[in-house]
Formats: sequence, C-alpha cells, structure tokens
Amino acid sequence: MIYLPTCHSTNDIAAELVQKGLVEEGTIVITDNQVGGRGQRGSEWHTEPSKNLTFSVILRPNFVPINEQFLISQAVALAIYEYLSVYTNQVKIKWPNDVYISSKKISGTLIENAIQGMSIAHSIVGIGVNINQMNFSNSRSTSLSQILSQDFSLNDEFSKLVHFLDVFYVKLKSMRHKDWIRAEYLKKIIGYDTTATFRVQNQIVTGVVTGINDIGKLCVKLDSDHEIHEFGLKEIEWIL
Repeated sequence: MIYLPTCHSTNDIAAELVQKGLVEEGTIVITDNQVGGRGQRGSEWHTEPSKNLTFSVILRPNFVPINEQFLISQAVALAIYEYLSVYTNQVKIKWPNDVYISSKKISGTLIENAIQGMSIAHSIVGIGVNINQMNFSNSRSTSLSQILSQDFSLNDEFSKLVHFLDVFYVKLKSMRHKDWIRAEYLKKIIGYDTTATFRVQNQIVTGVVTGINDIGKLCVKLDSDHEIHEFGLKEIEWIL
C-alpha cells in the first residue's frame, strides 16, 4: 500500500507507477485528499479531505478476454455492494458501477484497462466510497455516517472493503464463476425487470432493463417500441 496525504488522482499515480514497472499486482495507492478525482463520463469526483475512502488498486487480469473485460467492473461493483450490505439492505448498483443506497450515490468506480496485444496488460481500479462526510453539494449523494448517524474508522472500513475486493477478484480469477458474477450483478442493478426512466438522445423514455451483454452494454426494452436496444455508457442516462 502506498499512502499519499494528498494527490491529484490516485488513478494517475497508479498509472505512473505501472509505467515505471515499480509495483506488483494488488498494490493500492490511497490518499486522504484527492483534489482531481475523475468519474464516469468525464465527470469529477469531489470528496472532503480525511472523511472518505479514495484509492486505486492495480490489477493484472490478463486471464480476462478483452471482449469480456466488463467482468472486472461487475466483480468490483459486487464487492462494494456486499461491503455496504453489511450495514443496510437498501444497496443497489447503478450501471455500470456506481453504488447507491436508496436513491443516493455512496460510491463510484473508474476502471482504466490497458490493452497489450490480445490481452489486458493491467487494470487500474479507482474507488471512492463516502464514509464520514456529512455535507454534499449534490443532494443525490450520501455516506455511511449520514445513513447510520455515527462515525466510522477509515482504517477499519478500508480493511473490510479490501477483503470483499479480494474475495470477488479471486472468484473472477478462476473464470469458472463468470456466469455467476454476471447473474448476481444483473439481479442487483437498478431497473432490472422493472420500469425505469432514462434519457436517450435528449428524450425522456421509459423501459425495462433486460440484461447486460458481454461487452457491458445495457440492454433495455423500451416501452415506446417494445424492442430491446443495447446502449453504451454515453448513449443512455438514468433519470432517478
């Protein structure tokens, strides 16, 4: 584990270390104050210093076929889901890998895979989980402290979360559990087998999530035409 009191982005630091050949698989870069955190869709991840978990894990999942790399995202999302489910039964995954409690976001993940030849050379898994922060500029955000009205030890919560990450990475590494990972992920995402609202091409539509394809696209049966459409990350937006 590499601890930095403050840094721009743990993912960026992890990428630099990988490029220099200085780290082994499983190395974690963690900080108390990430000032330039990144999220999905090019968004920023803001966090109050010394209140939350912000770290990146370096993996070498060369056993995962390139066309199935979304399995990494699913395994990580399930690990965070199971960690938070220790505290509440209101946890859901918002495709692709945000984690919500009720209707509020508590965790975000940014996974950056490096492809070399026909395999994944390495993955940098950036994770942010709101633990003790009480005030948010976005009313759609929450933390464990907000939900349970108590403070938590960041060291203890980090150890618990890393345990779940390890468990699910071991499951992924065997590749015998890939169908189980996909099935568990699907059961736990918002909108599966129930009506949800989305924005598609600047139009508000309703539909039902029917599945996730191997490359991670969201399969939605739209009410407007009763057909199943496949959407990439920038092609559909949840309206919660």
